[in-house]
Amino acid sequence: MNVNMRVAFTLEGIKPISINAAYQGRRFKTPNCLSYEQELAYALPKMPMIEGDVIVSIHFYLVNYATTDVSNLVKILEDMLVKRGLIEDDRKVVELHLKKTKAKKHKIKISISKA
Repeated sequence: MNVNMRVAFTLEGIKPISINAAYQGRRFKTPNCLSYEQELAYALPKMPMIEGDVIVSIHFYLVNYATTDVSNLVKILEDMLVKRGLIEDDRKVVELHLKKTKAKKHKIKISISKA
């Protein structure tokens, strides 16, 4: 494995949901969360897994910018990076960079690199 391995990609038109919307105080996922996970599973690219410790940068372009807590958007997306085989385990994320920007259309830019 290349020590300097880095992947970057953009998910166009996907509206992220918060962890609050995903569970709504319950122990099981809401239909909205399941739908979001399916959308992510389809949109996330097939790429070689980056094993070991990783640095993840996520830039959310949000229509509902003012009412969104950026830290609440990460967990489901991070879990899907594991499910799609892009990273080994979300416990291996040793550095996380988050940014949100007001936008006319939803978009998520993701960068993953070996720590």
